[in-house]
Amino acid sequence: MCGIAAILKFGSCLDDVRHALKTVEAAQIHRGPDDQGTFVESVGYHTSLGLGHQRLSILDLSDGGHQPMQSPSGRYVLVYNGEIYNYLELAKELGDNPILAISSGDTAVVLAALVAWGTEAFMRFNGMWALAFYDRLQKRLIVSRDRMGVKPLYVYSDSTQVVFASEIKAVLQICGQRLSLNRDVIARYLIQSITNSQNETFFDKIYEVPQATFADIDLGIPDSHIPKFCSYWQHPYEKGMDRGDDVISSERIRDTFLDAVELRLRSDVPIGILLSGGIDSSAILAAAKEAGCVDQMTALSVVSDDQLSNEEPYIDLMIHHAGCEVRKVKIDDNPLDLLDELPGICWDNDQPIASLSVVAHRKLMAKACEHGLKVLLTGQGSDEQLGGYNKFFYFYLADCMRNRNWGPALTMSLGCILQRTILKEFKIAEAKRYIPALRSRFKAEYLGEFVDGAQLAPTGIGSSYEEREWLDVCRLSLPMLLHHEDRMSMSSSREMRAPFMDYRLVEMLARVPPSAKLSNGWTKAIFREAMKDLLPQAIVWRKDKKGFNVPEQNWIRHEYRANFEEMFRSPMLAAEHRLINPSGIQKVYTRFTNEDSTISYKEIFNVYCLEIWLRRFHSYIARG
Repeated sequence: MCGIAAILKFGSCLDDVRHALKTVEAAQIHRGPDDQGTFVESVGYHTSLGLGHQRLSILDLSDGGHQPMQSPSGRYVLVYNGEIYNYLELAKELGDNPILAISSGDTAVVLAALVAWGTEAFMRFNGMWALAFYDRLQKRLIVSRDRMGVKPLYVYSDSTQVVFASEIKAVLQICGQRLSLNRDVIARYLIQSITNSQNETFFDKIYEVPQATFADIDLGIPDSHIPKFCSYWQHPYEKGMDRGDDVISSERIRDTFLDAVELRLRSDVPIGILLSGGIDSSAILAAAKEAGCVDQMTALSVVSDDQLSNEEPYIDLMIHHAGCEVRKVKIDDNPLDLLDELPGICWDNDQPIASLSVVAHRKLMAKACEHGLKVLLTGQGSDEQLGGYNKFFYFYLADCMRNRNWGPALTMSLGCILQRTILKEFKIAEAKRYIPALRSRFKAEYLGEFVDGAQLAPTGIGSSYEEREWLDVCRLSLPMLLHHEDRMSMSSSREMRAPFMDYRLVEMLARVPPSAKLSNGWTKAIFREAMKDLLPQAIVWRKDKKGFNVPEQNWIRHEYRANFEEMFRSPMLAAEHRLINPSGIQKVYTRFTNEDSTISYKEIFNVYCLEIWLRRFHSYIARG
């Protein structure tokens, strides 16, 4: 896990590129405090190329893992951020390759694979990555990002330069101008609590490199430097969802999941796990136990005095079952401390956050630092693929009724009643995020004129349950959560690994029928069945869903009231940029504190956090 940069400068000297790389390095040093390096070269046509790297040492802690890494001949140069978990298997395929003698880690394998197989290597990688690979002889630069977009990479271009970097703040510091705000992105955040649902960012002209793509840039041809990205992998839904005759059993899912976890236990530094007490993170810990590695691991957990949020009994149950250590972070000793962290959080995150659970995550990362845990496993990605969120129950019912599948709809509904799951969780304040009719009925009266007519994300069910699940995996939910986890972990120089993002598991779960995921009143039914022999039954059949929750709804009504009222009464940059109607947000907040059930705490928090973000990034934003 590292930071990378690739910079093309037109009509500039090499010293300009070196200076730009040093600027990026300073902005991203938290991503790679262990070692830094640069490569700079003229590529002709008055164009200079610079590659930069900030290293967080995970595999091969020696100097052999230094980047930019060059092949023995000097022809090929690589900067790479991520982990290729099957690097040992790939090394065997590559055979007696001189590049592999450079380092025993995965970086040398990535370099050798790209030299040997070209862009076809991406289909062989099982892992997460963002990389830039330069062929000095052919003057070609290949840039790529992993299938699920776990590792970040951004691109900015103008008439003088093309800039790739791991974080937006690094791009902002070398682009040389203030940038306008992106109306659609801000509207989706304020109205739908969604970020990262598109390649656009909060800043116009800065784009996220699309997941599962690469660009092959010929630097030897003038005016061909604008990258054009090609897909090398597609989610099964995008390929037509042909399930064929292959029945995916719970046993196959369990075996693939156990292997995905075992691959992600490869490390030359200590490993921990983020344990919430739910089935996802508990399953990862159980898989580590099956792999015989649990005695080398430490669990990190958030606990709370608020009984609606606290999962400590389940955490303790799983720790006793697995037999490993646990370190707990109590989140509500002083709620105002979390609010005070927002300016720093927004800077680390490059954009506003959607929940204070992100702050809880950063506190866990600080605890990981304290105990020397450099790699953390996370259960991110399970809910989106297994119908884990309550909304999927309603999407499933709607899809069944639309297709006249009355039996499964009735069975699931009766199961929910008998098991006392899901149905009691329905809230209009949350549902209006997904139902356009409700959103129109309870229109946000606090929005400014700048966001009028903005293009919102498609959050309804769409054409099928499968389409809606794919949207959550690739656009609406998971990209935002992966973004938060990457930024919060890297702010403390920690690496996150997500077994549910193993592409084999992603492809397998996508082909599981919805009726096997939501069955007899249970979400994640097939995964519960897969893990039932490896986990305590109280965790397998938990009826509630939490997951690093913090009681922010109550805090926003009570403990934070003075802070929120003061901000909403003061001159706001959000009002100056015509994003917010100040009198409108004051009225909505008053209704919220008076227990209006149609208003979500997220609407209030998002306005507050957007203002914090605007103040922190004010010097980079063009005046409206």
